[in-house]
Amino acid sequence: MKVGQTAYLFHSGTEDVKKTIHVNDILTVYRITPLCEIKAVGKVKVLSITADTYFKSEVIEGEIRPNDIAKKGNASCLVISIGFCSP
Repeated sequence: MKVGQTAYLFHSGTEDVKKTIHVNDILTVYRITPLCEIKAVGKVKVLSITADTYFKSEVIEGEIRPNDIAKKGNASCLVISIGFCSP
């Protein structure tokens, strides 16, 4: 996903995440390389809370992929490319 595209972020739904990540927050996105190195690859801006365990975001820097990790403080979210799944 490139700048301007939508990315969905899956998270645990715990109070730690809910207290740390809010609409309009900027999260740095990291990727684990095949050599087990962690590299920053972009940034996303949280646009909305779409369900108890999903955020809708926009890529604002870099290029990100599904399975990358978006972080703010100690809270982490898994990047997924499609919309959230409803139960």
